[in-house]
Amino acid sequence: MNRRSISWSLLLLILVVGAAVFFYRPQNQARDGQPEELKYKEVPVEYGTFQIVVTANGVVKPIDRIELKSKASGEIVELPVEEGDFVRQGDLIAKLDQKDEQTAVAQAQADLDIARAELKQATRNFERRKQLFKQKLVSREELDQSELRLAVAKGKLVQATTTLDRARERLAESVIRAPLDGVILKKNVEKGQIIASGVTNVSGGTPIADIADMHAVHIEAGIDEVDIGKVKVGQSAQVVAEAYPDLRFEGKIVRIAPEAKIEQNVTLFNVIVEVENRDGKLQSGMNGEIRITAVYRDHVLLIPTVAVQPDSEPGAAPNVRSVLLKQGERFVSHRVEIGQSNFKQTEIISGLPEGSRLGIPMTSRLKEENERLERRIKSSRSFGSPKKQKGTP
Repeated sequence: MNRRSISWSLLLLILVVGAAVFFYRPQNQARDGQPEELKYKEVPVEYGTFQIVVTANGVVKPIDRIELKSKASGEIVELPVEEGDFVRQGDLIAKLDQKDEQTAVAQAQADLDIARAELKQATRNFERRKQLFKQKLVSREELDQSELRLAVAKGKLVQATTTLDRARERLAESVIRAPLDGVILKKNVEKGQIIASGVTNVSGGTPIADIADMHAVHIEAGIDEVDIGKVKVGQSAQVVAEAYPDLRFEGKIVRIAPEAKIEQNVTLFNVIVEVENRDGKLQSGMNGEIRITAVYRDHVLLIPTVAVQPDSEPGAAPNVRSVLLKQGERFVSHRVEIGQSNFKQTEIISGLPEGSRLGIPMTSRLKEENERLERRIKSSRSFGSPKKQKGTP
């Protein structure tokens, strides 16, 4: 065996021994030989601001979205708007070819003139017959016939007047104007297209455009049933749009759905937040997050939530917990009364003065976090995952 082979053999032996020492050392021993159970992270007890914030993702929606249709039908000859245009109330949206409507108005006007003339003649005839009947120169039957013709003439006049009013309406409705100040969200037709009436067509007519007032908008988001009890109508809320992560839009809750919906095995309640949008930055369909501060208290005694442990005493009150209080160089179990808690902080009602030092067992905490992560993974696999088909590995 040459010298080079001996060197490689010694190196391999060192690596094997080192690996054995590293992997087979006692798991509860730290590198300095001290049990890891005795290692603590020290945290202070101090005053601060406590808050519980409920968050949820939602979508921007217009408060009043109007779908514009025409009661008239025909070819679009003018369409001066595009999607995204801001229009004022009364601005022209679309104009249809008015030839048919103008013809209908002229015909209805002529029919009305004829009906007026017929009524005038029927009235004169009736008055003459009435005078002749008084002089006993005509019979009752002739007078009744004259009265009937008068009634028919009056009816024709009413019918002709109504027809003219409707024809004028159709003529006016061939010009579609904005019913409010707003933004054109969607344009459904193009110039030259023939559209159907919204009142005479069985399909409901052809939509021309969608318009909405975007000065104020709604954010609709699903709140988990665990948190829905913390929110109420009238509460303030902040909205952060994905398009503007550095901006905060202020709003308030205006409606909470009375019935839950189930999404991916999670029970959610829809919450509507109304937000002022005077500068028009929030647009329909944008994604955003609502943040509702359900609890806010300033200058309260706080400790990290990870420092709180269940109380082992039987019959202890629900708000009594244990912490590891530092006394000298040791950490001893100490009972405290807690208030509300979130994922990060827990409020201390009594049992600890400001400036106390608490300990968090590092190994135990890591083990607890690992177990919690394992439970979460198992839960996500058992709920909402597709069932395997027979024969699928």
